[in-house]
Amino acid sequence: MIRALFKTLLLAIILMNGLMSGEARAHDLEPRSYINLPIDQNHIAIAYGYSEGGVSVTPSIPLKDASIRIDASTLVYIRTLDIAGNSARFDLSFPYVCVSGNALVNGKRLSRNVCGQGDMRARLIYNFYGAPALKIEDFVRQKKDVVVGASLQVSAPTGLYDMNKLLNIGANRWFIKPEIGASFPWHAVSVQVAAGVSIYSDNNAYIGGVTLQQDPLYNLQAHFTYDLSPGQWVAFSGNYYFGGSTHKSGVNLPDRQANSRVGATYSLALDRKNILKFSASKGVITRVGNDSNNLGLAWFHRW
Repeated sequence: MIRALFKTLLLAIILMNGLMSGEARAHDLEPRSYINLPIDQNHIAIAYGYSEGGVSVTPSIPLKDASIRIDASTLVYIRTLDIAGNSARFDLSFPYVCVSGNALVNGKRLSRNVCGQGDMRARLIYNFYGAPALKIEDFVRQKKDVVVGASLQVSAPTGLYDMNKLLNIGANRWFIKPEIGASFPWHAVSVQVAAGVSIYSDNNAYIGGVTLQQDPLYNLQAHFTYDLSPGQWVAFSGNYYFGGSTHKSGVNLPDRQANSRVGATYSLALDRKNILKFSASKGVITRVGNDSNNLGLAWFHRW
């Protein structure tokens, strides 16, 4: 019984927080997603993310002093495109993740460590207003304008998963996340807002052979960005995500989320082809889930 409770808790944490990718996590704070970019550009990125913190659970779970740590390395490919005369961006993410968790259940300390491939993700961002498709030689002369766009992200169940293990890397299910966003520039400052929803397929091989279902999880986010100099900017971000209640074989669980994070991002262009990006975020409201501190470092190369 104790081990079954711990299995359920830790896997639920992984599923709820979507911590299996580097640059495109379901509830990540990602500034400058909806901006105009020059087309026909390729980018490759290597990202590392670290997350550690406590776990907030519902009162019905007899668990104390729960914590989780995640180390994620991700390879990302990005391509900028021309779609119907407007700029677009396509990216693919391939994560490798190590997760460790421990908790006290009825006075007994239980723990688990596991490493493996995470769930692959793909995303298309299409800017349908204010972002004409321009090659780089014309793009540098273009004045910044309001940009409005939409995106669709898909996660495939390619990650390590074993229904008989205490903890899994992969979620063993698909999800799609449509989102709409806009960016409003003014001199060196820009404000970006976005709203999206994550929609999940069923996991038919959940612990104990039951079927896990999850309601849609809604996400609102805002970013304030300041250009320090050409090729150097800083952003301050916040989000609020809610919903996502789960159901095991039709039985409703009291785990509806209502969480919020704040964070900051710093980006520095080393030269015309290489960029370093640093990020940090912290949970400020956590009803159910991982109340964590996150750090990230990414290197981007363009050609």
